[in-house]
Amino acid sequence: MGLTTPRDDASRASSHSGNGRTYPSRRFKSPAGVGAHGTPVPPQVTPGGPSSPTKGKGGSPNAGPTHKMRKHLNLAAVQMALQENDDGVESMKREVSEYQEYELKSAYDELIVLRKTHDRLYQDADAADVAHRQVCEELSQLERLAGVGGMGGKGKDDPVEMGFRLERKIAATRVRLKASTEQNMVFAHMLERLKAELLGLQKKDNETKGRQSSLGHDLQSGEIQKQQAETELRVEEEIISDRQVLQERQLARNKKKEEIMTKADMGVDEEQKLKRMNVIRQLYTTILEKKMSDDEEQLASLENTFHQLRNVTGLSNVEEVVEKFLSRNEKNSQLQAVAEDLKKRIQILKEDNLKSKVGLDDIIARTENNASNRKVYLEVIRIDVHVGSASKMCEESKARATRLSVTIGELRETVARFLSKVKNDLESVPTVKDLPEKMHELDLSLTEMMKIVSANLAKKGEEGGAEDDGGSPEGAKGGANTFSKLAGPNLGRIMYHKLMTTDPDQSPRNVRVTTKMNMVQLSKQAQRSLLDPEFEALNPPPSAARMFSGPGHSAAYGRQGGMGEEEEDAGVVVDRTTVKKLANMV
Repeated sequence: MGLTTPRDDASRASSHSGNGRTYPSRRFKSPAGVGAHGTPVPPQVTPGGPSSPTKGKGGSPNAGPTHKMRKHLNLAAVQMALQENDDGVESMKREVSEYQEYELKSAYDELIVLRKTHDRLYQDADAADVAHRQVCEELSQLERLAGVGGMGGKGKDDPVEMGFRLERKIAATRVRLKASTEQNMVFAHMLERLKAELLGLQKKDNETKGRQSSLGHDLQSGEIQKQQAETELRVEEEIISDRQVLQERQLARNKKKEEIMTKADMGVDEEQKLKRMNVIRQLYTTILEKKMSDDEEQLASLENTFHQLRNVTGLSNVEEVVEKFLSRNEKNSQLQAVAEDLKKRIQILKEDNLKSKVGLDDIIARTENNASNRKVYLEVIRIDVHVGSASKMCEESKARATRLSVTIGELRETVARFLSKVKNDLESVPTVKDLPEKMHELDLSLTEMMKIVSANLAKKGEEGGAEDDGGSPEGAKGGANTFSKLAGPNLGRIMYHKLMTTDPDQSPRNVRVTTKMNMVQLSKQAQRSLLDPEFEALNPPPSAARMFSGPGHSAAYGRQGGMGEEEEDAGVVVDRTTVKKLANMV
């Protein structure tokens, strides 16, 4: 029992189309031996669309409906339309739009036909699968019957032959199923290709529209240039005609003047000639003055009219005014088209604005939901920054404390060494608590020694002055000689070295200025206060107002610096610029 399925028939009757080529369609053959599927299948529609069948491919004219051939763009017609009036351009635009609509319609028709064919073949494949299952069930029943018959003793060859026949039928069914699957894949490929062709046609349609718009712009610019050229031609013709009229009038005047002169010269005395010429000249002058006044009035009226036109139109050139008057209808139509486009654009922008508002509301909702997490993250980041800055300040403070401890140790050793030299006695290194007292003691000892030295120097100077009081020129130089004896060869170098290597005293004791901290110092002070809230109270900033505010500190300052309370109160507070200038001078 030979079984055939519609999918097998469809694979044998397939027709391909590619790159715009169409192949003739065939009718499906009715399968033999199948009950439900024995009906003839209608003729397959050509996937190429409503194009006419070709004779060279073996197609018959009755295979499908006859349509007119596709139109092609004629460049010569386009060029002629551009050179002619607007009717040719409009007809060309209509032809292009009709061509585009026809291409789109044909592509849509091909796509619809392919979809229908695919659906029909898919249904046929399902029906073939059902038939295949039925055949398999029948084969299983036959196998069971064959086993029962063999047991009954009908013969040994009958079941084997029946099995062979069933295997051959199964193999044939598998071949047909494979062919149907290949046919389905072919149609799927055809569908994808037609979709790609549809996209290409749409792209060509967009390019054609772009070329059409560019041609329209070029046509409009050509029309505007043509109107300008016509206007210039009319103006030139008017100027030429006016010049011809003026030339003819000049010739007529010269001719009349010659006639009058010839008549005056014929048998008339000189005096009469002069009188006549004077009268003629006066008459001619009067006529010219009247004509000039008329021309001035006419020009004034024309000028007033031109000013009114310029105020109304906003143009100062006559040609532009005339051109605007002639092209007012076209300008009005263009403005109306622009207004329509603007209305459509406004509507589109309103819709986009509504969509954007909806998206903004969603974003605001998500932002509000994530606001708490962001605050936590910011707080953690801020704490990390403060901890890092505090650790940096701690390291700097440790380094500064180390340097201060080293400096204090050197200062203790230096004070002990100076006291030992001054007193000529070995002094032990003082403690930190006893260091101020030792420094004060050293200061007093040095002061007493300086007083003794200065008194001795003064006494020696007076004695030297008394000895040289006899009028010698060197008497006034006794003190200088005494000090020159005191100065050794290396004293100048030592003093210069000491002055250059001495750090300036910028403490409030020396620079009495109301200082203010800058932004860096304020930030450091704030970071320090984060570590210890009582840091501000225990460590005030180095400002003159705080340093000089306490009476106890003023007394200590007077004792250490050798200044009294009266001198401290009488101190003048100067600005920072003056202090810097004084420091530079020093």
